[in-house]
Amino acid sequence: MQPLATYIKTKKNWDERSSVRSSDETYDLKLNNIDSDNDTGLQFSTFCPILNHEKFKHLDKRQKKYVTGLQLLEFVIKTTKFEVDHVNRVANSIALGKYKFDIPKVLKLDALKIYTDEGYHAYFSQKISDQIMDYLNIKDDLMPYVIKFFDKVDNIKLKFDKKYHYLSDLSSVIVSESMICNDISEEMKGIVYEPIRVMFKEHLHDEYFHSNFFGTIFKIIWPQLSDKEKEIMGQNLIDAMNVFAEPRTDIYFYSLSKFGFSKEIISKCIDDTHNNDEWKIEKAKKRMSNLLRLLDTCGVFKIQLLKNKFEKRGFI
Repeated sequence: MQPLATYIKTKKNWDERSSVRSSDETYDLKLNNIDSDNDTGLQFSTFCPILNHEKFKHLDKRQKKYVTGLQLLEFVIKTTKFEVDHVNRVANSIALGKYKFDIPKVLKLDALKIYTDEGYHAYFSQKISDQIMDYLNIKDDLMPYVIKFFDKVDNIKLKFDKKYHYLSDLSSVIVSESMICNDISEEMKGIVYEPIRVMFKEHLHDEYFHSNFFGTIFKIIWPQLSDKEKEIMGQNLIDAMNVFAEPRTDIYFYSLSKFGFSKEIISKCIDDTHNNDEWKIEKAKKRMSNLLRLLDTCGVFKIQLLKNKFEKRGFI
């Protein structure tokens, strides 16, 4: 089986290099070091497109630091929940043979590595989010600004009969794990505070193995699906891609409201910044480039229904 042979070749350093097994990091951010406004190397992030909007150009350095800090905080909060509630649920099902598919033993065993890695990612993401919240003196529950994303992920499966819901779970994780390397790489471009960069670098390294794993899983299970199941999973995939392609903007309603901006103004500025082909199609397509190649290789676009949907969305 060629996909399996390729996978075995490319995963050979996973045991030695996974962060949970090799890292000495404590993920203590020492955020007091970030207080030097004169040192541009000690900011949370430079990647926060909405701050380029004319409505927010007057914000001072400390205010902008707050907005970028909340953007980073949203990322790690979401990571903690997704790794535990979604990725590890699928990893558990693969490892314990809960799916009907014929999955090689090596992949079932490696699913437990995924489970271990993702538990560790959830741990250090939570540790980092706790530190950021303390530093920014945030006492509020931020989950309402994150949960909308998870509601959208969970709602994908509701289009089809309950017996097919597992295909939605698989689809969302395959999409997320295929995209996350691109997403972390983009996030790192804006992270200029070194302790946070270290966390992203270690997370990114692990996710290369995870992307390879779930890409291989897809190559192995896709031929085992019936024609109906392929159509359902294909629609789940594009729905998940739509959810994961959306810019992370809900947190702006929290951060920018702290400086007196109304919900209406924030909504208008989000729309001005992100409601265009650059963000909705070009950037989304770039983030999904690895996944789109995987789907093409597996013959997903040979199914006319699915090809039409991907073409209409602008992904192919």
